[in-house]
Order: sequence, then structure tokens, then C-alpha cells
Amino acid sequence: MRAWAMAAALALVSLDVSRVVATEPRPVFIKMDAERFDISGEGNSLTGLRRAPVPYDSLSDVGAAVRQAQTLATAVRLVRSVPPQVIDYVFCVTEDGVLIVGQQVRSLDVTTGQYVFTEGDIKRAYPALEATAPWTWIVDIPLAREVPLTLELKAMSQGWPVRAIAVTPSVAR
Repeated sequence: MRAWAMAAALALVSLDVSRVVATEPRPVFIKMDAERFDISGEGNSLTGLRRAPVPYDSLSDVGAAVRQAQTLATAVRLVRSVPPQVIDYVFCVTEDGVLIVGQQVRSLDVTTGQYVFTEGDIKRAYPALEATAPWTWIVDIPLAREVPLTLELKAMSQGWPVRAIAVTPSVAR
């Protein structure tokens, strides 16, 4: 009797469980030339300059700039499909070689169809991999939930202030 009851319970449970089907990961498209890169996957896209400007050299300067509603000259832009957002990243390198990544977030206003400024802040600070210039930093920007993206940033000057960095993106799959 006990075996029949367990078999019946198991049959009910197996009817209630939805099937889990493994799917192939969606392709990631990468287009890169000497000046720009464009990476898209899972409805999101990341574009940027291979030689990105570094217009700020202090935390206070970049912090004040990203909190303003006006659009900044951006080094890297992430466009998300869900939720519909545009995230612009700007760079700052301090005198001691710390890379500060500021971000401005714009969200889609469904009534106007325009992206409006919703927040600006410091995303993160990254210490340099080397103790002396020219410095290198590794920055993670998730393109999508299943698409990790890494940017290798290398200072294009031998000392401070750094006014440009070389950007090399890579996608791990």
C-alpha cells in the first residue's frame, strides 16, 4: 500500500514540474576596428572608443560631473533593453593611479519616448595592476546576465595626468 501511495505522489509531482530544457547561449556580436568597438548580445549593446578620453583627474571633479543632468562626452556606452536604459561611463585617473569610473544613467520615459537622466554616481574605483605608470586596469561591465564583459584599460602616457587610455574589450562565454 505504501509503495502505491508513493508512486501516486511521485506521479502528481512529476506532472506539476515544468520541463527544464537546455538552450544554446545566444550569440554575441563583436565589431571592432582601430577607433571603436561595438558588442551586442541578449538585446543589450556596448559601444566605445578604443582610445578613450580621461577628462577628469580627481574624484570630486568626476563626481560633480556625473551628477549633472547634461550628457557628458562618454568613453563607453551601455544600452540595456530591459529595463530600457542608457548608461554612459566616464573615466578619471587620480595621481596615485586609481581609475575611477563614473556613470550617468538615463531611463526611458514611456510617455515621451525619450531617455531622461535618472542618476549619476561613481560606479567603482579600480587600483592599477602596476605600482608605476603606465598603469593598467581591468574593469568588469556585465553586458547581460549570461554575458560577462571585461575591459582592459591601459594608460597612454608614462605619467600623470593621464588624458587617454587604450581600451581592449573581451567577452567570456
